[in-house]
Amino acid sequence: MMEDFNDLAFFAAVVTHGSFSGAARALGVPKSRISRRIAELEQRLGVRLLQRSTRAMRVTDVGAAFFAHCETMTQAARAALEAAEHAGERPSGRVRVSSPAGVAHLFLAPLLPRFLCAHPDVRLELELTNRRVDVIGEGFDVAMRVRTALDDSDLVVRTFGVSDQVLVASPGFIASHGPFPSPEALNGKAGLGTGGRAGEPPRWRLSAPDGETVDISYVPALVSDDVELLTIAAAGGAGIALVPYNACRKAVEQGQLELLFPEYHAGSHQLHAVYASRRGLLPAVRAFIEFLAAELPQTMQQQRVSGIK
Repeated sequence: MMEDFNDLAFFAAVVTHGSFSGAARALGVPKSRISRRIAELEQRLGVRLLQRSTRAMRVTDVGAAFFAHCETMTQAARAALEAAEHAGERPSGRVRVSSPAGVAHLFLAPLLPRFLCAHPDVRLELELTNRRVDVIGEGFDVAMRVRTALDDSDLVVRTFGVSDQVLVASPGFIASHGPFPSPEALNGKAGLGTGGRAGEPPRWRLSAPDGETVDISYVPALVSDDVELLTIAAAGGAGIALVPYNACRKAVEQGQLELLFPEYHAGSHQLHAVYASRRGLLPAVRAFIEFLAAELPQTMQQQRVSGIK
C-alpha cells in the first residue's frame, strides 16, 4: 500500500519541533489536521508512534525508528526540489573545495583553467590540505580524497579512477647502493615516505605476481605525505620512494627515476570526490563535479602503470 508522503512529513515535523503546535506553525497547517492525519497513520500501520497526554508528548521506540526514515525521505524531497529549482540557472558563485596537495598538483591544476574559462561566474576556493576535513561541519562543497576505503555514510562518493603506487629510485642511487636483484635487497636502504604507523617500523608491502607478499623495511631518510616532495627527493638521489605513478611518470620517462620491480604490485588508491547529500547541489557545485567526472577517468586510465611502453 502506498502511503501519503504528506503524512510522513507531518510526523517528521512533529518530532522535529517537539509538538503538534510547533509543527503546525512551521508548516502553516492547522494543528487539528496534523493530529488527525497522524492518528490515521498510526491506525493504518497498527503501531503507536507517539505517546500523548494533556501535558506532554513522547516518541515511542517504533516512532523513533520510523522518524529516521521519514527524515531521510523529507531531506531527499527537499534536495530534489532545490535541485529542480536551480536546474535552469547558470553556474555561479563560490565553490569551496578541499584537496590533498598532491591531488591538486597532479590532477586538478591541468584542468582548472578550462573549467574556470567555461564557467566565468564561478569562484573556486581551493584549500590544499592532507588532513581529512569534515565536509559538512567545515562548510566544504566538495572534498577530493585518495584512499582505499570510505566510511562517510552521510556523503555522496564519486569515483574517478585508480592511482597506482610504484617504487622508484634515481639511476645514481641504484648505482651507488645496488644492485637490487630482488625486492628483499631493498631492506635497510634509505627510504622516502610517510614513515609508517606509530609504533611500527616503516615498511613497504609488495605483492608478487604469484600472489605472495614481500615486506620491505627501510630506513626513513625523509618523512612526508607530500608526494611531489618525495618524487623530487627521489630524483635527486636521496633514497627509494613509494609514490603514485601519476606523480613520477614524467621523471621516469625523462630518465631521472627508474621503476623498481614494476612486475610487483605496490598498491593502488582510488581518487574520489565526496560531497554532502543533505541538500540539492547548486549549479556551480554540480558543474564542477560533472566536469571532473568527464575529464579525470580517461586521464587516470592513460596514466596506469600498465600503460608503460
